[in-house]
Amino acid sequence: MAAALLLALGLALLDVQGASGAAGTITTSVDDIGSKVRIACIMNHSDIDVTGHQWMKDGKVLMTDQLPDLYTEFEVDKKNSTGKYSCVFLPEPLGRAEIPVSGPPVIKATRKSEHASERESVTLACTSNSVETWVWYRVVDSKEQVLTNSSENKYFVSSSESRTELHIRNLDMTSDPGTYICNGTNAEGTSQDFITLRVRSHLAALWPFLGIVAEVLVLVTIIFIYEKRRKPDEPLDDDDAGSAPLKGSAPHVNDKGKNVRQRNAT
Repeated sequence: MAAALLLALGLALLDVQGASGAAGTITTSVDDIGSKVRIACIMNHSDIDVTGHQWMKDGKVLMTDQLPDLYTEFEVDKKNSTGKYSCVFLPEPLGRAEIPVSGPPVIKATRKSEHASERESVTLACTSNSVETWVWYRVVDSKEQVLTNSSENKYFVSSSESRTELHIRNLDMTSDPGTYICNGTNAEGTSQDFITLRVRSHLAALWPFLGIVAEVLVLVTIIFIYEKRRKPDEPLDDDDAGSAPLKGSAPHVNDKGKNVRQRNAT
């Protein structure tokens, strides 16, 4: 039994080595074709029939086909082309090649809109694949005003290659709301994204409570007025009617015994 298992394992290893050694080398190319980037892979020879191809980016499958060719290509939009691509010749492990593609950074705001209360602090953030220089702007009267670390501790910027944050302290309802821009630049170009900041009053948290109190007061007032107007029209209970009989409604007294005594006296 053990010998059979060892034999099967040896054959499997031979199959893998044969598959990996049966394919030739893979040549890659990256071409700029206007608004797109074309990535291509070509294998010089293969002793095993190719059953298809697979394209991946950063470990995620983008496309799969079943073509038997030794050549495969893939096109991506130039503005979203930056990343590490892989072309795979099927069946694996027939052949694979890694293709790094550089391009302008892809900037994304973590949240397109932020809400905060006055006198508090807020953090605006953006991410990207690879950025060499980050710059924050605020749109003031249709113009972009550069924001940097300020001596009065109003603004503070912290950035890395893949993320940038703008910290705004002591928010003001009048001057701080508006549109903010995170701009990133690398050797291939520049890109940016927008964030809208809204600042509410610090009393805003009390508004729901005040609304509930107002509703309760209105309800109590309505009930009080209703009870006040209803009481005079209420009919008297039976007990109240028995304790206060109406005039002329005295009960009839049986005087039969009195008449008999008067006849006997006569």
